[in-house]
Amino acid sequence: MSNEEQIAYWNGETGQHWAKKDDMMSRLLQPVCMALMDHADLGDCRSALDIGCGGGSQSLMLAQRLGAGASVLGVDISAPMLAIAEQKIALAGEAAASLEFLQADAAVHAFEKDSFDLLFSRFGVMFFDDPVAAFSNLRGALQDNGKLAFACWQSLADNDWTRVPVQAALQHLPTPEAPDPHAPGPFAFADPDRLRGILQAAGFADIGIEPSSHEIVFGEADTLEASVRQMAEIGPVGRLVAGQDDDTLAKVFSSIEEALAPFFHDGALRMPGAIWFVTASTG
Repeated sequence: MSNEEQIAYWNGETGQHWAKKDDMMSRLLQPVCMALMDHADLGDCRSALDIGCGGGSQSLMLAQRLGAGASVLGVDISAPMLAIAEQKIALAGEAAASLEFLQADAAVHAFEKDSFDLLFSRFGVMFFDDPVAAFSNLRGALQDNGKLAFACWQSLADNDWTRVPVQAALQHLPTPEAPDPHAPGPFAFADPDRLRGILQAAGFADIGIEPSSHEIVFGEADTLEASVRQMAEIGPVGRLVAGQDDDTLAKVFSSIEEALAPFFHDGALRMPGAIWFVTASTG
């Protein structure tokens, strides 16, 4: 999708859907955000931009990590998600950084030059249709000696939480056309060499791309069947089964449950997740 198409997409039914799932996603990805903040060593940061902040859960965590006297601005294109994010401002508390949100396209928005010492994102930067231009724009908002820190997914093949249910579903569904692996989407930055080249072209230095493995816990439902349905609501299986008849859906979900049974224990579906933790500086 182009940036314009992304804006329309995230302000329509998709944005409303994800806004309803914000609490669940916050709990699901909280460990990743905590680990990213630890990895990036944010001790000296006082003014942060959270790119693709969505419902703002990681913005709130960032504000609490940076502490009083600092500031965090969360930016996103989705009005439904930002309506949820605004509710989190009251949760920050006096010991947290000041927290604000802005509806804008971070790829092209005219941020004030040198206004941040940290660009941060938890899975929010993989959707730019021109990533070099987008990161160049963001770099212009970063102060000298500022930091970039974000999490993005490694390849679909390395992420069992996506790969396993998709393979099971495709036993009963037509195989979709293979997408461009570099197209905007969750796995657009799976290739670390390409990602490094994008950041270098955008003017970043000291680039680090480190693998990080995390258990993705789908713990909102207490049965395998319910957990599978929950996963389908937030993963690519949901797009595959859209519009399918009841008989096909029954076969699809039966196969997914069989494939995921080994990952269900202690009342939750626990799947391996492979992530890149990416850091860089202005040099």
